[in-house]
Amino acid sequence: MRVNVKGVALGIKHAARVMIPRGVGCIISTASVAGVTGGLGPHAYTASKHAIVGLTKNTACELGRYGIRVNCISPFGLATPMLVNAWRTRSDEEEDCMNFGLPCHQEVEKMEEFVRGLANLKGTTLRAEDIAEAAVYLASDESKLPNSWKWPRSRLLGTESDNDVKKHGYGQ
Repeated sequence: MRVNVKGVALGIKHAARVMIPRGVGCIISTASVAGVTGGLGPHAYTASKHAIVGLTKNTACELGRYGIRVNCISPFGLATPMLVNAWRTRSDEEEDCMNFGLPCHQEVEKMEEFVRGLANLKGTTLRAEDIAEAAVYLASDESKLPNSWKWPRSRLLGTESDNDVKKHGYGQ
């Protein structure tokens, strides 16, 4: 919670202090689909990512009046060392496929195959570069409308706006 939630909250706070006088800005945080869909992670992880989504929604409403967009990227599954290590079994550990704490190529491929099987967009593997490209888009002038959107809300690069935010006219 200290890193995930407090770190994001402090980042937003200090970015807003600089952006409010300028009347423009874009703040992007990273959560996880686990923060909007139950059952995808441990309780502490899920709670911290859910807190980031809530903080993003609230901050978007608060800072929108100053011309500042606040969005959150919530990826599904990336075959990162953290995810691969979380899914390792005792037999995997006994094989000691790790290389200086990093998963070996076979473990990454196995995890990518697993995640690809759960994805909405069949045949597509979500990679870190995809998340970086989503952030670049959200930070660009091309995306002047999205505010308090969770990217991606679906399991891959889909989006879904927050109905409460739209209903109240925020993020328009």
